[in-house]
Amino acid sequence: MKRTLPSMILQSFFNLLLGTIFLSGCHTARPSKQANSHTKPESDFMYQYSIIDALMAGVFDGDLTIGQLKKKGDFGVGTFNKVDGELLIDRGHVYKISYDGSVKEVADTDSTSAAFVKFFKADTVIRFSGKDLTYEKIQEQLSQILNPNGIYALRISGQFTSMTTRAARPALPPYKTLPEHLKANQAVFELKNTKGICNGFLLPPYLARTNVPGFHLHFVADDKKAGGHIFNFTTDEITVEIDIAKGFTIENNTNAEFSKVNLKPDRGDELKKIE
Repeated sequence: MKRTLPSMILQSFFNLLLGTIFLSGCHTARPSKQANSHTKPESDFMYQYSIIDALMAGVFDGDLTIGQLKKKGDFGVGTFNKVDGELLIDRGHVYKISYDGSVKEVADTDSTSAAFVKFFKADTVIRFSGKDLTYEKIQEQLSQILNPNGIYALRISGQFTSMTTRAARPALPPYKTLPEHLKANQAVFELKNTKGICNGFLLPPYLARTNVPGFHLHFVADDKKAGGHIFNFTTDEITVEIDIAKGFTIENNTNAEFSKVNLKPDRGDELKKIE
């Protein structure tokens, strides 16, 4: 797909950081106003429980319940205690995509060891269309449009001709590092002609070691029969809703193991291999 947004519209996008943009093949974008108005100022921030380096190092349990997490955001991604599957929140519903491929809505009494959430309200909508658009191409286009220093919640919806995802098997103590655990304990799903949503974040490099820099998205099918952490997809048309966060807040994992783990090593290269 060629870049076709006129410089005037791009400048307007960055100045206003709101509006609706439609990209269809190589047609021109058309912005319109759509203000982001949350009832509480703090609700326009990304909230995260624990940090990605702690999860990478094997801190697989946390004390935050799903009920408590839902008070921090109605949209997001993460995992559960023991890294038991992939967590996806959409419109306040919290789903677990398990190692066996099943999807279920979880109880508020379940707990998470790492989660990244936000109250979602789109500031901008972009529609991409074209034959065999890939996840990589979509990432390239969004990276060209969006300011690299911003924090963005992304909700991508559409029909996918293919979708490659994974889900982790729950770990047993004593826990290994996440890369070691995933070597033999992740299921990879090759989905075909599936319709659903991809929720997650596009985060800047300066959040490395606390979160996943770049794109981090999870998928759930509309029929709630498949999903997982996204590795790749192809599509002919998708809609991308973008919610621009004002900033972020971090709550350290309150489990005792967090205070014992060695967080000095830089695990960036390890993270790239599993993402």
